[in-house]
Amino acid sequence: MRLPPREYRAILGRVPILCVDGIIVNRRGQYLLVRRKHEPFRGRWWIPGGRVLKGETLERAFRRKMREELGIPVKVLGPVGYYEGTRARSPWNVKGGLHAVSVVFRAVPLSPRIRLDDQSSAWGFFDRLPPGLRRLRRFGARRAP
Repeated sequence: MRLPPREYRAILGRVPILCVDGIIVNRRGQYLLVRRKHEPFRGRWWIPGGRVLKGETLERAFRRKMREELGIPVKVLGPVGYYEGTRARSPWNVKGGLHAVSVVFRAVPLSPRIRLDDQSSAWGFFDRLPPGLRRLRRFGARRAP
């Protein structure tokens, strides 16, 4: 269900966006990255993912986003952590900027036939994850009190 732009902007101005992203790993241990067409990360290589819809579990949303963005099913290995960020500017002209929280899953592709949707312009397998994922807070990692 698509919200009217005005209503969507009002929501984005009041609450964080909940997203799921995927660290998709092939048999050689390489990571599947996509070149983003839109903000955030426009023009940069990043992991695929997107927004969770109301009524979806995180894992169901993750599987849906991988089918939508990559055109493939995946075997989910589990959630690995989360990252969050704020952006002062947004394409929706949200007063006060955007705040997003993304739960990151690890998975393996169940098909080699990647078919990108309109969110990305290219894909590839890489030996390293994007530097921006250094913000990833791993689940179960100990933090200093």
